[in-house]
Amino acid sequence: MTAKIAKIIIANWKMNGLLVESMQTIKQIRSSILANPVSCDVVICPPFTLLRDMAEKVPGTGIKLGGQNCHHELDGAYTGEISAKMLRDMTCDYVILGHSERRMHSNEGSEMVKKKAKHAINSQLKAIICIGETMYERDNDLARIVIREQILHSIPENANDSNIILAYEPVWAIGSGQTPTDEQIEQMHAYIRQVIKDELKQFEKGVRIVYGGSTTPNNSQSLLLINGVDGLLVGKASLDAKQFWKMIESAN
Repeated sequence: MTAKIAKIIIANWKMNGLLVESMQTIKQIRSSILANPVSCDVVICPPFTLLRDMAEKVPGTGIKLGGQNCHHELDGAYTGEISAKMLRDMTCDYVILGHSERRMHSNEGSEMVKKKAKHAINSQLKAIICIGETMYERDNDLARIVIREQILHSIPENANDSNIILAYEPVWAIGSGQTPTDEQIEQMHAYIRQVIKDELKQFEKGVRIVYGGSTTPNNSQSLLLINGVDGLLVGKASLDAKQFWKMIESAN
């Protein structure tokens, strides 16, 4: 990127965490940050059920909250859904959109992700838009074609340098214990930047790109040292306060 910015560590708790245990986890993370101020950005995306209680624990820590999804409309007769403005009302600053688990299990295509991201941005949320290829697509030299399609069809017209983050998460690496090589990650992040530079003119300075997929305290520092990696999207390891803290430390 043209200007040096702080690394960002994003926790995706997925469908994990009951109230009591989650409050203990956030208290531990809070204590670590207050005792050891950090220079990186920290975002935690818990289940919707925990947002109100967590909102009471993060002031003064620098931790930002995010949702794991939002609906493609702002309100209406959509039983069981959560809108972007509801997340903002819960003091969220971010929302994860287009995660591969939703693309696969909820049949969400890139055009749907774009609709959601548009409303998220209009509701003053930063959209963390996930992109990534399957192992079949990588093995058959389709990875770049898939990534380009996801970029061009998932990013709305109102997106800019400051209101979206792209998360490159190879589908085959999520929860598998497998990670691409440093060279593969660097090459894909560079390709993503090139697509944005060449085809999305609203990005004057580029965009933050984080890596996700089997990130752990053991590999976080080496991942963050890869050229073009601006942060991490952390799944399982973010549920453990000690492990997540080690990853935050590695970003400082």
